[in-house]
Amino acid sequence: MDQALLLQINQAWAHPWLDVLMPWLSAKLGFSFPLLALIVAYLGWRHGAAGWRTAVALLLLVALGDSLGNLLKYLLDQPRPCLDMAPLLRRPDGAPFAPCAHSSTGMPSNHALNFFATFAYLSVVFRSNWLRLGMLAIAVGVAWSRVYLGQHYPSQVLVGAVLGLVLGWGYAGFCRWRWNFIDQVRRAEVRR
Repeated sequence: MDQALLLQINQAWAHPWLDVLMPWLSAKLGFSFPLLALIVAYLGWRHGAAGWRTAVALLLLVALGDSLGNLLKYLLDQPRPCLDMAPLLRRPDGAPFAPCAHSSTGMPSNHALNFFATFAYLSVVFRSNWLRLGMLAIAVGVAWSRVYLGQHYPSQVLVGAVLGLVLGWGYAGFCRWRWNFIDQVRRAEVRR
């Protein structure tokens, strides 16, 4: 089932626009880091000291998400599709799909984990449904890109997404309980 769904998304859903969009959504230097920098700058610029504290907490959440994902990858040691199914996978640029190294493990998808953790955290910080919906759409797009590109099985992305939601909401709850900077940002969002 996991392999069949992966092949369906990787091959049958292929589209020239998606072949451009998905590698961009999946790129850390081209998309993930610039988006994180924009969110941090927005929080600091718009909300002052409380916004900067909220942004630093977000950066710590991403570092925590990466650490948790890498630990689980080490403990679970599940292969990625590029190791199991390389000859069957399609690359957007048309080049042959090269098998990945054995050390590449796929459970969970760190991209999905971090983007869903960020969505969950920011859904507590911001009251705007448009911002929440936008972050959810980005998280879903990034998670989908990992399957579309043949980097993770759908189950690995789903586990990453669920872990991200639990981590993000739990972390935001802890920050609200321990410190009040998230509530300061939430109150400022209502006044604007």
